[in-house]
Amino acid sequence: MKRGVLIYNPTAGQRDLAAQMLALIQRMRAQGLELENAPTTAPGHATEIVRSLLPSGGLDVVAVCGGDGTISEVAGGLVGSDVPLGVLPGGTSNVLARELSIPLALESAARLLLDGEPRPVRILYANERPFLLWAGVGLDARIMRNMSLFLKRWFGRTGIFFTAGPEFLRYEFPHLEVTIDGETYEATFAVVSHARLYGGDWVIAPRARLDSDEVEVILFSERDRWKFFSLFRQIQVGQSGHLESGLARSVAGKCATIRSLESYPIEVQLDGDCVLETPVTCRVGDQSISILTPRNGSPET
Repeated sequence: MKRGVLIYNPTAGQRDLAAQMLALIQRMRAQGLELENAPTTAPGHATEIVRSLLPSGGLDVVAVCGGDGTISEVAGGLVGSDVPLGVLPGGTSNVLARELSIPLALESAARLLLDGEPRPVRILYANERPFLLWAGVGLDARIMRNMSLFLKRWFGRTGIFFTAGPEFLRYEFPHLEVTIDGETYEATFAVVSHARLYGGDWVIAPRARLDSDEVEVILFSERDRWKFFSLFRQIQVGQSGHLESGLARSVAGKCATIRSLESYPIEVQLDGDCVLETPVTCRVGDQSISILTPRNGSPET
């Protein structure tokens, strides 16, 4: 029988995961995969769980059910290991799953633990903290910092907008200095992206790829609130209009450092969790992890 561990964030998404995870463990056991039950209890705990289990060996898969932030924590613990990661989308936006065509339905995603195809995904670092998708500096990080867990859990992406509206109206368009591979730019909002998608199925960086050795840095430099609103509207539409219209620019590179030119630091979110402040240096790491994906590249369901 194959052996693995199932890590999950009981507070992620809009459902109580504990009972579902225990039932899933039973179903996987019947199909030849013994999963250890490992709920997280605090930020960073997912990484600790992985690192505590890897040295003993014998793991065929590490499965994680939660949001993009929890998945990122588990991925950080797998750096340097050849054990594949199985993603069971259980968060609000599930961007990583959408990027990799992993089914959003739990049962369909769970089948990949048995027959998924490993796909390499580069690890990124922000001030040496690992992440997978993006580092946002400014408004999005502030929204995540002030987000009500109750609203996020019970209303999902709609709940985020209850916080986003007031934060958008308060946003002061801080001056940021962004240095990308030695070239310096100015911005009032920036996203260092390794993923095409953002906030669910919005397209923010059309050329970004999870296996690339470069990131796409999306820069907004205006101080006009209507243009800022238009930026997010164009990203939501998903046809690269924010870049084609000149509302934002995209700069590719391997390393980006973002500093606040204000008298105070600016919030930084990694994969949907506000965990840092400027100055922040984001770089593409040398190592990849393997994530189990559909063998036929079928779209999400």
